[in-house]
Amino acid sequence: MAVRLIEALRSAGMRVTSQRVAVCEYLGETKIHPTTSQVFEAVRRAYPEISQATVYNTLNTLRDLGAIVEISAGTEHTRYEPDPSPHINLICLRCNEVSDLQDCLAPDLLMDNIFQNNGFRATTLQVQVTGFCAECQEAKRREIGRRLRAQTGQANGARPDSRDGRGSTDGVT
Repeated sequence: MAVRLIEALRSAGMRVTSQRVAVCEYLGETKIHPTTSQVFEAVRRAYPEISQATVYNTLNTLRDLGAIVEISAGTEHTRYEPDPSPHINLICLRCNEVSDLQDCLAPDLLMDNIFQNNGFRATTLQVQVTGFCAECQEAKRREIGRRLRAQTGQANGARPDSRDGRGSTDGVT
């Protein structure tokens, strides 16, 4: 995939510097949907002199060329999708992580249907589904449980026990 990204830069007439190649290689190898900061930190290990502006400009150029897709995962959580092939992104509203859901709804058929019904030729299809990942659902259940136990303990005249949060009525902590 890095070769595809490098060729996109080259075809746009940009100089293909070693730092830009490093950004493309990181994007080609990563299994996550990185933020600008994550790309910068990863590339900076090999190129300590790289600037945030170089990373930012390279990402923006690749985005403008359609080689990568910018994903808004909430305030200050812009991420980059290195894989522009048709698929679905699952975005957690709590932790802002993005994961791919591949091969579930035949996105190629949807793209064909869009063309047949509207004459619109889609070049990429990115569906973003927002919700809560399994880990965040469980964390929220635990958080609600702690709140309910604390409220129940206070309503019964018990003071919360600092060790387990369940409350104590015997005055011993």
